[in-house]
Amino acid sequence: MQKRLIFLTLLNIIVILISLGIISFLRVNDSIHRSLEDRLDVASIIGKYIDRILESNLKRLYDISISGKIDFHDNDWEPEKKALKTAYDYSIFTDRIFLLDLYGNVVITYPHREGKKMNLTGIPYIGRALSGKRQVISDVYTIEPTKRKVIFTLVPLKNKDGEIIGVAGGEVNPANYIFTQIVKSIPVKTDTYIELVDSLGTIIASNDPVRVFTCTDHNKFLGRLIADKKPSVATCHRCHLNDKSGKGRTKDIIAFSPLSLAPWGIAIREPEASVFLPSEKLKRDFLILGLIAVSAALILSVGMSRSIVRPIQLLTKASKKMGRGYLFEPVRINRRDEIGMLAQSFEKMRGRVAELLDSVQKSNIELENRVSTRTQELERSRAKLSGLLKQVITAQEDERKRIARELHDETSQSLVALGMSIDIAAMALEENSLSREDIYELKQKLNDVLDGINLLIRDLRPPVLDDLGLESGIRWLLETHLAGKGINCFLMANERFRRMIANNRYTDVAGNRTELILFRVVQEAVINIARHADASEVSVFLCANSSHINIGIEDNGKGFEVTEVMESTDRGRNTGFGILGMKERISLLDGEFFICSKPGEGTFITVEVPVSSVGSNDV
Repeated sequence: MQKRLIFLTLLNIIVILISLGIISFLRVNDSIHRSLEDRLDVASIIGKYIDRILESNLKRLYDISISGKIDFHDNDWEPEKKALKTAYDYSIFTDRIFLLDLYGNVVITYPHREGKKMNLTGIPYIGRALSGKRQVISDVYTIEPTKRKVIFTLVPLKNKDGEIIGVAGGEVNPANYIFTQIVKSIPVKTDTYIELVDSLGTIIASNDPVRVFTCTDHNKFLGRLIADKKPSVATCHRCHLNDKSGKGRTKDIIAFSPLSLAPWGIAIREPEASVFLPSEKLKRDFLILGLIAVSAALILSVGMSRSIVRPIQLLTKASKKMGRGYLFEPVRINRRDEIGMLAQSFEKMRGRVAELLDSVQKSNIELENRVSTRTQELERSRAKLSGLLKQVITAQEDERKRIARELHDETSQSLVALGMSIDIAAMALEENSLSREDIYELKQKLNDVLDGINLLIRDLRPPVLDDLGLESGIRWLLETHLAGKGINCFLMANERFRRMIANNRYTDVAGNRTELILFRVVQEAVINIARHADASEVSVFLCANSSHINIGIEDNGKGFEVTEVMESTDRGRNTGFGILGMKERISLLDGEFFICSKPGEGTFITVEVPVSSVGSNDV
């Protein structure tokens, strides 16, 4: 009882703590989710700000075409120079602005650079802008052989008639202070990185100057996000970074937002421990609080349970003695509270139980005597019923013997005498109109009737069963009912079966009874095959082992639905009674009867009878 009280108290505390833990867990997860969303929002805001800068400078390039001063064929380059100067001033194109014709040749640049005319179609981004006739912002591109890094910003160039005549482009220095100033303007911890990354993984700008123009360690993953224009928050390892803390392989959280105008993106990378620090602190505080609560509840429950449990323990000991049959020892607990009242009630119950126990014992003895008497009566009734069933089967077979004997001794003899009389009449009436052939034809018909009667006699009680045994009787059934119709028949019996039948035929009445029932079951199956199966092959297997006799009957006929046939029998239709009769016969031997059949797949019957029903186990 004391342990139970302590357990229930602790269980209540634990349930409360679990409920609070679940709520705290949900809140912590919600806090983590909001924290990750906040970092993704910061990356998105930075990306949108850079998009606006790019959009403003793309507009400057488009203004070159809008000025209506572009004409490559008038040999007057002053209008083009003014348009380039206007676009160059206050832009991010710190290196130069240039115009290309449709073949990629540099027509004019600002600031102007002396030298031979160049063709820039070898640069993939310029080739893409010329062929697609659309704006293109490149990744960080390295110009050979100077190894100068540049970002190309390209838009279609139109003349004053609105026809596309080339490309207007600007070169942006990736180390432009504008990009660097943007990512550095966000206050973060020293182990947090904010970086502008292109689709190849090259870092364009970073709050850590050492990482500028290096390749991020997750370039393929970020490249896919840029291509799909898909923001994401993911977990990665810091093993590839130049970790200043010296902690080795640690996990980072990356919040990444792609830009809409350029194949770039903003990546905010922060240690996972920093992101989840508030939640870990909350978990730790909750664990400490839980331990304190459980300890306090344990101390409180132990103190309270002692004052309650001790009297109950005394009462429990008394009840155990009472359970062992010590009903004459009184219960002594002198208290005026609820436990004292319970003890008084228990003492009254003890006295009543002692009286009732004596009465119950007397009733049990009387009931056991009645049950024993009824059981013996049921066993005698069952034995009588079994004997009656055996007598019914024996009487049935005796009647068949009698009918066969009478048909043989009387009917067949009468027909023989009638045949002889017809012979005499035929010789006496040679001179009359009744010819000898007519009389002999009549005799032949009588002979056919005689043959049919003889066949009936054999069906009622085939002599071969009494003379040669079960195997020969079954062979006679196959030859009589199936072989004569052109059906191929196969009979197989193992040596144990033959030996068992031979040992029990003349020495044991039960063996003869088993043999007779099995013969009738096979006879019913063979007659059903002959009448209904349309089979071309029939096989019968006779087997025996140390515990059972097994008979199998298989045909390749048209088969049938066993369930439908048995249901029709239950409804009182004239089908399936043969199967029902076979089951009943086998049940008399405590055996089992199985039939398996499907339309078009033939039929297989299995009979399994325990050896004990034969009357001998010497097999």
